[in-house]
Order: sequence, then structure tokens, then C-alpha cells
Amino acid sequence: MLQITGQVVNVFTLDAGKDKDGKDYAERYKVQLMGNVALPNGDAKFDLMDLTVESLDDWTSLQSKQIAIDIGAFAPAKGNIVYFVRKGAKPRVVA
Repeated sequence: MLQITGQVVNVFTLDAGKDKDGKDYAERYKVQLMGNVALPNGDAKFDLMDLTVESLDDWTSLQSKQIAIDIGAFAPAKGNIVYFVRKGAKPRVVA
């Protein structure tokens, strides 16, 4: 299990629509987290991560707060890692 910690920068909804093949897709709920990523030389950089979540109910009150959330990851192609919120995971406010 992986866990990320970051500041909730934004929460938003992507409307339902059709993909390039004409198939319908449902609306999706997204959260943007800003976190620090350690660099090999010891420096750090900010990184903005978009995560799809089941609902915005747990997230709207957390904007501008530091949270931790359990995530998973997979690599659909070489050099590309996709992160996702684990099913049932809830954000936790951290100090």
C-alpha cells in the first residue's frame, strides 16, 4: 500500500460525455493535491497530482488542508505511472 500526503488545492467534477469511439462515460470527481517530491540531489519540487475519487463529499471541506490518503499505482506503459485512490480510502487531515 502507498500513501501520499499533500495539500488539497482543488476539487471539481468532469461532466459525462462520449469518448472518441462514441461510447458514453459517466461524470467523474477529481481532486488536485500539491505535494513535495524529493529529488536525487536532495532538493525538493512541488508536484500537482490529479486523483479520481468516488465522491466529493469527503473532500470539499478539506480544501487548503494537508491530508494523507491511501493510493495504488500501476504502469500501463513503460515510463508512465497511473495513481488511483484505493476503494474505500478516506482522506485524513495531518498536522
